Amino acid sequence: MRLRLAVILLAAGVLAPASPRAEPISPEDAAAIRAVIDRQTDAWNRHDMDAFVADTTPDVDWVNIVGMHWEGRDTVRRAHAVMHKGFFAYSRMLPPDALELREIAPNVVVAVLQNHIEGAATTPSGEPYPTGGNILTLVLVKTDSGWRIAHAHNTTIDRQAAQHDPARAP
Repeated sequence: MRLRLAVILLAAGVLAPASPRAEPISPEDAAAIRAVIDRQTDAWNRHDMDAFVADTTPDVDWVNIVGMHWEGRDTVRRAHAVMHKGFFAYSRMLPPDALELREIAPNVVVAVLQNHIEGAATTPSGEPYPTGGNILTLVLVKTDSGWRIAHAHNTTIDRQAAQHDPARAP
């Protein structure tokens, strides 16, 4: 419960550092976080959802690409296991195209990465899975047993809409 409250406070900016961008994280922490992401990619490709959630906190929050909100490690594992027996059964996740890491409070890092799913993946309605990729935002916390994912939010990249991004320089 305390961890979930900390994530909510971080999202609200209550615990955010005074500067808009915190100092870069240490090379050791960056390598450890990249290892968490690599293990998730490997677990996805082996369709091993026990391994997929191994680096999450017990009370992890997960929002998938269509806005389903799953609370708790067991729920995240169970939901992904169902999907990997169905429309993701033959999918493969590619290593991230890009990875940004930023410490937002002591021992709390936001990771933003782009990845792609390939293979015979389909949506629940049977349509081909979008090929434009996904942006995954993770909130990771450093625990006594290493870095753990406390929150994840995955969003499909709409390449057509991205061409008209008002934040992109002209």
